[in-house]
Amino acid sequence: MGSLRFIGIVAILFVAVFFGGKWLLEGRPLHAGAWLPASHPVEKQDEPRLKLEKTSATDNDRTRDRLRNEVLDYAKALADDPCNGILKMHYIKVVTDYVRAWISIAPCLGTHACQWSDSTRMDLAAQAFGSPLDLRVRDAMQKVHARGVFGIGDFPQDTVALVSQLAADGSVNPHADPRFRSMTVDSHSLATCVERR
Repeated sequence: MGSLRFIGIVAILFVAVFFGGKWLLEGRPLHAGAWLPASHPVEKQDEPRLKLEKTSATDNDRTRDRLRNEVLDYAKALADDPCNGILKMHYIKVVTDYVRAWISIAPCLGTHACQWSDSTRMDLAAQAFGSPLDLRVRDAMQKVHARGVFGIGDFPQDTVALVSQLAADGSVNPHADPRFRSMTVDSHSLATCVERR
């Protein structure tokens, strides 16, 4: 009777170990829980190349595209090297050309004296300079102006109001409220340029 009980226990343990091991070694899908992040397929819209293409969309006007790309290029270069006087000079030139293109469509934007009668021209300017690439241009301008590279007198008088608005930089506009101008200067991390000899 003792040996029959022993054989029964061994058989039960053998079956339990066999099926328990099989169960443990089977591939089962994991279910998301608090300790395991849910996986999801990467959407095509999440790809960096597609994001860049979407933000580089333009109105296919060659002149405006040239202006946009020049501002982007010089803004990036000047943000990387804010003490380079030649880059600063070229940046001011291309931004002035870009802003004058805005003003050529809606002249009141240069003086901030737009009235209701100017709304059609302002709508045309907003449409002409409202592409995703223009949004990147404004963002690049804001980044380089945040470095504290520019001050009053750097931009021509006819463009300074719109440059100040697009770059969100009151420190370049002599007509801005002095409190706003000082807040802008204080919030900038001023570029400290040491002259190289």
